[in-house]
Amino acid sequence: MKAPISPFVSALLASLLSAAVLLAWLWKTTMGLVAQRQVHVAQQLEEERPEKPWDFWTVEIESLAKELEEARADVAKRELALSLREKRISEEAAELERTRAQIEAMQGEIKRQLIEVKDTEKKNLKPLAATYSQIAPASAAAILSKMDDVTVAKLLSLMKADVNSAILAQMAQNSIGGADGARRAATISLLLKRISTQRAPAGP
Repeated sequence: MKAPISPFVSALLASLLSAAVLLAWLWKTTMGLVAQRQVHVAQQLEEERPEKPWDFWTVEIESLAKELEEARADVAKRELALSLREKRISEEAAELERTRAQIEAMQGEIKRQLIEVKDTEKKNLKPLAATYSQIAPASAAAILSKMDDVTVAKLLSLMKADVNSAILAQMAQNSIGGADGARRAATISLLLKRISTQRAPAGP
């Protein structure tokens, strides 16, 4: 037969069992509170966490987007203005080139139409011009009527304006070789405007 357990031992075991149960309950309760606290802290941290910049700065983002759109529109406007300016400059350059070509053509035509009187020719014509300047315009006109228009224009270019004007007036009144004198005088007057003197190159 087993020996009976003393009351003291029974009381001690009961106390230990009660303490163990209490400690287990306290441990379970503490762990539950800790877990709840962790959940609460996590929720609080989540609530206090700042939102994403994109969500938080919606107004600023929209303002920046508007500014960007305005900047793009301004750039497009400037590019269009630059394109139009380049087109205008190109057209003006083409017009200047056409004008230059026309001027060069006119200069070439004027040069072809000029009647040059070189120094050597001028030396031979000058005495004749002086002689015809001394005689009456009618006589000079009669003599000059035997010459070609270019030679007459060269001779008249070497005379004073009042003298060659008188001779031309006399030629206009005459009918030379069945031709209209006024028409020939007009032709010679035009040739006078095309007279150009050219000096011989200087010697070494």
